[in-house]
Amino acid sequence: MALTYEQSSGKEYDCQASLLTLIIAAEFYENEALYRICSQLEIDVDLAIQRIKRDHLYKSTEVVYFAKMLRWMREDINRLNKQRNELRGLSVELSHNYEELSLLYNLSGNMTLDQRPDIFLQQACCNLQAVTQLRWISLLITPSMSKLGCLAGAFYVSGPIHDDQSTKRLGKALLNECEDKLGPIICDDTACLNNEASFLSRNLLAVPLIRNGQVMGVLYGGDRLDGSHIDSVTTKLCTSLGDSLTIFLENLSLLEDSRSLFVGTLHALTSAIDAKDSYTFGHSERVAYLSKMLSTKAGIESSITKRIYLAGLIHDIGKIGVPESVLSKPGRLSEEEFEQIRAHPRVGANILADIRQMDDLIPGVLYHHECWDGSGYPEKLAGLNIPLFGRVIGLADAFDAMSSNRTYRSALGHEEVLDEIRKYKGRQFDPELSDLFLAMDFTSYFEMIEQHRISIAHPVADFVGKESGY
Repeated sequence: MALTYEQSSGKEYDCQASLLTLIIAAEFYENEALYRICSQLEIDVDLAIQRIKRDHLYKSTEVVYFAKMLRWMREDINRLNKQRNELRGLSVELSHNYEELSLLYNLSGNMTLDQRPDIFLQQACCNLQAVTQLRWISLLITPSMSKLGCLAGAFYVSGPIHDDQSTKRLGKALLNECEDKLGPIICDDTACLNNEASFLSRNLLAVPLIRNGQVMGVLYGGDRLDGSHIDSVTTKLCTSLGDSLTIFLENLSLLEDSRSLFVGTLHALTSAIDAKDSYTFGHSERVAYLSKMLSTKAGIESSITKRIYLAGLIHDIGKIGVPESVLSKPGRLSEEEFEQIRAHPRVGANILADIRQMDDLIPGVLYHHECWDGSGYPEKLAGLNIPLFGRVIGLADAFDAMSSNRTYRSALGHEEVLDEIRKYKGRQFDPELSDLFLAMDFTSYFEMIEQHRISIAHPVADFVGKESGY
């Protein structure tokens, strides 16, 4: 029977109340324990006995069964509470893992070759700050990383900071500190560090970017927005991003090595072509440089300008198949000899056809002798049907040819060359590009011509590639 007691005024007790519940067995009815309980609770025993109905009593075996049920229920409740706590912990861990994966996913999505590295690195800092809720995040690339070009010593920051220069000086101090560290550096009280650090934040986290024993940079930040200490989750997120940035910087370094090798090979190849005729020494280099200048003047995006430059370097690669006797002939060419000259764009395009990395350069090689009015070769294309690479390089090629001494004539004066460009604007040359070309400053171009003249006179001098800007 469910026996409950509730104290009220006059010490009356209701056995049906719900404050204290006992499971009563029949043997308990005459047990001294009942009297002892009633005495402790100041309950009238006779009244309690009267209120107890014998048909509501339970057998002792049933009471034992009830006790087991209660124990099982308690064990189930404890087990459920334990599982609930475990699920809560898993939920928190999954949330942290999601943040980490989301950060790395966004990072990898932006980690493309056509993305400007400086924009990518700045965005990475912003993403990390948003996820970690640090007040500020900074990234400093090691200044001695010369292979990274303009990125060497670059400094990026996300979040409000008191002073850029102080934050950058702190980064340089951390770079020196990172030389002896492999893992993250955590400081809960920057007061024990230099004044620079304590001025910037109370808590500090620094993650060195190390690859093959070389410190490539340091990622560092300070103070959680909620005022809490930098925890293991924040450290893990920063470390994960630091690992990805290290790989990114290493890939940039390797890419720069490949580009240098690639461009160096092209320079060597074009030098071999130009060497077939001393009168055209440096021609390919100058055409590439003029093409780059014109592309920049026309507002063509940097990545395409670089490819136009490379196409300018190799625009005459097809002349490898033209005999030197034809290239260097001082007089008028026969029709057969002229056909050999006219074949060099197709020969050059065929040479490059199987090199996948040069697919986009082929139009500059194949179409740089097409004319705006359709009178050029090899396909007599006209107007905007001539690819951009061909129109840019064709103009630069004609300008340098007229500005240089050839076996069959002397170089024209600069104003004479410009007059020729004006005369044939809209006939041989793209009119819009011609106007931009005529407005360019040719000072650096004339310096290149002088350097090439010196190189011919003194072969030890090596100018090749110094003005490429690639």
